[in-house]
Amino acid sequence: MELLNQDLFLLINAGAEPGSFALYGAIFLAKWLVFLVPLLLVSMWLWGLSYHRELAIKALLTILLAVTISVVLRALWPHPRPFVVGIGHTHLFHAPDASFPSNHAVFCFAAAFSLWMNGIRKRVGWVLFGLACLVGWARVYLGVHFPFDIIGGVLVGWAAAVVVNRLVLIRRWGDRLVVALENGYRRMLAKWIARGWLAE
Repeated sequence: MELLNQDLFLLINAGAEPGSFALYGAIFLAKWLVFLVPLLLVSMWLWGLSYHRELAIKALLTILLAVTISVVLRALWPHPRPFVVGIGHTHLFHAPDASFPSNHAVFCFAAAFSLWMNGIRKRVGWVLFGLACLVGWARVYLGVHFPFDIIGGVLVGWAAAVVVNRLVLIRRWGDRLVVALENGYRRMLAKWIARGWLAE
């Protein structure tokens, strides 16, 4: 399996001197595209309906669970990054810590699967899934992850979304949590809500 992982990596990884457009495009995807996820969740809360806020909370809980699983997996199996074992070319600075699973992939795919599993935002979930694939590709292209790191991120994100969506405790207390957070939000930002800048 490790040989397959390395062979796939070498197929995707950039050469020694990639073109500027490909290089800077990949750097943008690898480093900055992930920030669309929190921006989306915040916008769902600030300008969405109560149902959208419930989806945002579920997505946040899914991300937290997925990242926790990722931390545990990295501690149990500290798989080295490509540049640590001296394979391929590296075009993005990164600490030589454990690579499996990719935290960027975990973060993006957890949000994508969570929203996809919750009906009204399925289209958004598919868009996020596509963006997460781009993030994963870019991190392999730039030499900081193996393909199996990204696949691991997909599986962890999916598993976390399934757990959060099926957990009885979340279904039982989710509405109450959203109501409590909405009440606090309305008190804190009453002026902006009254002016119509934010949704009630």
